[in-house]
Amino acid sequence: MISQTLRAKWTVIYALMLRDMRTRFGRSYLGYLIAIAWPLVHLSGIVVVMTYVNKLMPLGGDPAVFIATGVVPYVLCLYPSRMMGYSIDSNKPLFLFPAVKALDLMISRAIVEFLTAFVVVFLFGFCAFLAGVDLTPLDVETGATAILATVYFAISVGILNTIISSVVKFWSILFIVVMLALYLTAGIFVLPSTFPASVQNIMWFNPIFQCVEWLRSAYYEGYGDELLSKGYLVSLATVCLFLGLLGERFIRGKLLAS
Repeated sequence: MISQTLRAKWTVIYALMLRDMRTRFGRSYLGYLIAIAWPLVHLSGIVVVMTYVNKLMPLGGDPAVFIATGVVPYVLCLYPSRMMGYSIDSNKPLFLFPAVKALDLMISRAIVEFLTAFVVVFLFGFCAFLAGVDLTPLDVETGATAILATVYFAISVGILNTIISSVVKFWSILFIVVMLALYLTAGIFVLPSTFPASVQNIMWFNPIFQCVEWLRSAYYEGYGDELLSKGYLVSLATVCLFLGLLGERFIRGKLLAS
């Protein structure tokens, strides 16, 4: 019985994924290639420019690795969580079908966005390899858990973002402002140790900063010992997920009626 329910739920989510891709990207591969190209150009452009500006890194090694380990967590957070925020508003007619729930739309959009994000990261890594930049971490397990934690945080924020966007119409713009503020205070391009202790204490509360510190700890031995808090990041992601699911539960009728 449970397996049949799960199979039926997956059928709905898979159908929503296909519809989402065809609606947003068209029936040709060109639309999806554009969806991949934009974050890939964003990621590659920042890494190339900032690597050229910062030719020497205080940690040693290739500066492109330092910049990439800062930008990748941000890209994995920004694009999926932002696009998840539009999943309900752009698909409200589907609520006419009883089998389609708000959470189904969020999950299907999350899967599509993270598949795209991982394709972007893979292509970026492949291009870096061709350019002679080795992005293999010293600690592969830590690097993998950092990526998974970043994805978990992004999904949690994406669900909460979707609920808030469905109630507060201008939130989508405010969300971009918030993400930009997190981006500028995440220590992506500079070492946190270059800032005074008071500034570091503020940066510590930035979840993107924690994602960056976690990923960099896989590349640089002893990095993140002072400021990295894995528990804080996972706990914050869990709180966002709980609030998002709780919000979906309480405003489910409003979503269906609006």
